[in-house]
Amino acid sequence: MSSAAKVTTSSPEEKLVVLEASQASGSQSQSQYGLKFAAAAVSNMTASGVSNPVDVIKVRQQLRTQTPGARGNAFWTVGHQMVRSEGLKSLASGLPASMMREVVYSGLRLGTYEYFKDSIYIASSGSLPKEGLTLKVLAATIAATIGSFVANPADLAKVRMQAYYPKGMPYSNVFSCYVAVYREGATKHPSSPVWGGIRTLYRGVEATTIRGIILSTSQICSYDQVKQTLKARGIMQEGFGLHLTSSLFAGLFCSIMSNPVDVVKVRVMNDKERYKGVFDCVKAIMIHEGPLAFFKGFGMCWARAILTLPVSQLGIHTIVSFIAFERIRSLLGISPM
Repeated sequence: MSSAAKVTTSSPEEKLVVLEASQASGSQSQSQYGLKFAAAAVSNMTASGVSNPVDVIKVRQQLRTQTPGARGNAFWTVGHQMVRSEGLKSLASGLPASMMREVVYSGLRLGTYEYFKDSIYIASSGSLPKEGLTLKVLAATIAATIGSFVANPADLAKVRMQAYYPKGMPYSNVFSCYVAVYREGATKHPSSPVWGGIRTLYRGVEATTIRGIILSTSQICSYDQVKQTLKARGIMQEGFGLHLTSSLFAGLFCSIMSNPVDVVKVRVMNDKERYKGVFDCVKAIMIHEGPLAFFKGFGMCWARAILTLPVSQLGIHTIVSFIAFERIRSLLGISPM
């Protein structure tokens, strides 16, 4: 489109060549958006497979309702208790639901980010520069809103299957979890069982969407911005080192920004009776547990963990997903993000 705008021709034949080239370029871009969606889904499924044990422990931490200052909720303490009482297989809890969630959620929020970035840039006639943070935030917000809303049922199933049940896991598989949650809502709303079931599957969608927007703007935009800055200043060149460095910063930013909303989301999704909604959950946490409860499950300090692997689930997930995303793009012949 831009090349067509820059070329001035008088011959009808030359104009036809320019138009055909422009259309071919547009068709190629559309196919690349589809490949980017697939690459985002596969890379995030890979990241979820790697980080699932940490994710399970994080969920267990966030579901514990302890008083401020109480002990016994440290990352390693919770993990040790899980393995001792439930076995190593407990660290794989909710993995199928997590994989299903990543296809929809991350496929959309990361896979369509550049599509919305390009679309908004064209719609603004270039008034929003591609290097600017405003365009990136807008694109990430739209992509995350769509992805978070569509993937909420899978997200809810993942949380339910990762929670601790003293009498044993009530769900035989992810599909039985969907059915159980749907019936739960249908029973509570006998006058409109279908609507009640759907409402229950979308329980916590407000927190999920808000978290998705915060996570995506802080994660995707920071990765994009840090990578762009390091390349522009000649500090690093395209490659594994740049991808790792950018993802480390992105993981740190999104972990700090999204953890409070993540705690609320997990509590509301796993709850059946206690909370009336998102704001009621926030109020209850503040009153009974204090503000630090919003950072349960954050993990070890990043300054100490960079030498090995960050214990923050989002940190591990972010590093693996972006490195895999860039690698898959390269294999598919797509330019780097």
